[in-house]
Amino acid sequence: MKRFVVPPTWPSPPRRSWVPPKTWRPDPSWPPPPEGWRFWVDGKGNAVRGPIGRYAGASRKAMYAGIGGMVLLLGVNFWALSAIGLFGGDSGGSQAVHVVDDSSPTPSATPTVVPPKATQPTSAPPPVQKTTVTPTRKPTPKPTKTRTTERETAERSESTPTRTPKPTRTTSPPRPSTTPPTREELLRQYCIQQGWDPEWCDPDNWPEDPADDPRNEEP
Repeated sequence: MKRFVVPPTWPSPPRRSWVPPKTWRPDPSWPPPPEGWRFWVDGKGNAVRGPIGRYAGASRKAMYAGIGGMVLLLGVNFWALSAIGLFGGDSGGSQAVHVVDDSSPTPSATPTVVPPKATQPTSAPPPVQKTTVTPTRKPTPKPTKTRTTERETAERSESTPTRTPKPTRTTSPPRPSTTPPTREELLRQYCIQQGWDPEWCDPDNWPEDPADDPRNEEP
């Protein structure tokens, strides 16, 4: 990690790990630093090159000049290699050069005889007979009435809405109106069940004195 070291004649920084900003410059009233003073050191105290754009570090102009030189060098190398023929050269056009020893006798050039090509007579192709093909007429199908009637019935069935049957109300038969029996009817029925005369059960026929009632007579 790079660290900025302040000369002893300058004011002390706010902290030991203080790094000057990119636009920071020392105050003109400060004394000049000692000759050969290294402003940037690494973690072990060895002098190193400062960051680009910082005070006492590598300048941007030097960086741009180095990058431009590298690009120029690469361009020159690429041009030289392409001129030699390493890139995009035609392998068919290259010729091999044979080195002939002077002490050996020069070979005599023997002309190579090329045999003439036998030309075969071109035969005209036989004439092609034109055949006229008569198109066969297909019978046109006659429309049947069944399809139209089926369509009409289907359309009518679709157009006529189906009526939903209404639920019929079930009417319960009228219940017979029953009137409760009266007191006289109950007494009359009771006397009949006991085997007495129904007239005795009529309150209007009762005697005023219970002793006169024949039912109270001892047998």
